[in-house]
Amino acid sequence: MPDTDRQPNEVSASRSGAGALAPSVSILIAARNEESTILNCLQAITQLSFPFDALEVLIGNDQSTDQTASLVAAYIVDKPQYRLIDITETVDGLRGKANVLAQLARRANGDYFFFTDADTTVPSDWVHELLRQLTNPVGIVTGVTLPEGPRFFHKLQTIDWLYNLTVTYLLGAVGIPVTAMGNNMAVSRIAYEAVGGYDALPFSVTEDYTLFRAIVQQGYDFRNVLDERVLARTKAVDTLSSFLNQRKRWMRGAVQLPGWIVTALYLQYLALPLFILLFWVAPMAAVGLYVVRLMIQTLAISVGLSRLRQTNLWPYALLFDGYQLLIGPLSVLFYWLPTPINWKERNYK
Repeated sequence: MPDTDRQPNEVSASRSGAGALAPSVSILIAARNEESTILNCLQAITQLSFPFDALEVLIGNDQSTDQTASLVAAYIVDKPQYRLIDITETVDGLRGKANVLAQLARRANGDYFFFTDADTTVPSDWVHELLRQLTNPVGIVTGVTLPEGPRFFHKLQTIDWLYNLTVTYLLGAVGIPVTAMGNNMAVSRIAYEAVGGYDALPFSVTEDYTLFRAIVQQGYDFRNVLDERVLARTKAVDTLSSFLNQRKRWMRGAVQLPGWIVTALYLQYLALPLFILLFWVAPMAAVGLYVVRLMIQTLAISVGLSRLRQTNLWPYALLFDGYQLLIGPLSVLFYWLPTPINWKERNYK
C-alpha cells in the first residue's frame, strides 16, 4: 500500500502571480519527427494558468530526422523553464516513447509529472484541474483527449474516442480501473518512484497503460476526469492504414485488461458478424439486443457530449454506430495479422 502519510514537498519560495505556495510540476514530452505540431503543443503550455515558475518543461528529442529539434531550440531560447534533451541511447531494454519518458523522468525535478504528446494541445486549466485530483491516496489522474480534423473520417474518430473515454470514466467512477491516456496524464512523483518508474517496468508500446496498471497494483487510487477544463486536442489520423496501426497498438495493451473487459471489447468490435449470425438463428433476439446496445451506446455518448460541451458533434454521433460496426471487424482482423506495429516510423513486434 502507498504511504498515505507522506506528502509531496511544496515549493519553499512564493510563486510569482500566485498568492500561495504552489507544488512543482514537470511536464514531460516525447517528440519524434513532430515539426508540424510541436510548436502548437509548446505554445499551449505557455498559456497555462498555473504559475509558470512552478513549472519545468522537458522535451525529449527522440532521434528526429526533421526540423523538430531546431524548432524547439529556437522557441525555448528565452524560456529557462524549458529544456530540450536529445535522447540518443536506450536504457533498461526500453524503446521508443517509454525510453524517452524514462530518461526525462530521471532529469525531472517536480513533485508531479505531467505527460502530454508533441501533437497534443492542452487547455489553460490543465495542470490546475488535474493537480486538484492528485491528493493522497490518488497516484495517477487522466484527462480526456479528442482527435480533431476537418474531414468526415476525423469527426467519427472524435466520437470514437469520446465514447470509449466516457465508458472508461463511468467504469472508473464505480472503482473499476481500465486505462490511462499518455497524452493527458498526471502522476505524483511518489507513486511513480514507488513502482520504479518506466525504468523498472517491462517495455510496452502502450507505456501509459503499463504505468497506470503498476501504480494501481501498488495500491494507489486513480481518477479519470471527464471535464472540458482538461479536454486536450490531438491530430486525427488521415488514412485507414494509420488508423488500423493505431488500433493494433492500443489492442496490444488492451489484451492485458481483466478477462471480462477483453471479452466485452471483442463483443463490441465483432458486433456486426455476431449480429448477422444471431439474426440468422433468432431474428427477434438479434433485433432486441441491437436496440439495447444502441441505447446504451447512445446514452454513454450523450454523457460525454454533455460533460465536455461538445453537443455540436451530435450529427456525427448519430452515424457512429455504422462506423463502429464496420471498423470493428477490420481492426480485429488487422490486429491478428502477423505484421509488426508501425509507430512513429518504427516497427514493433
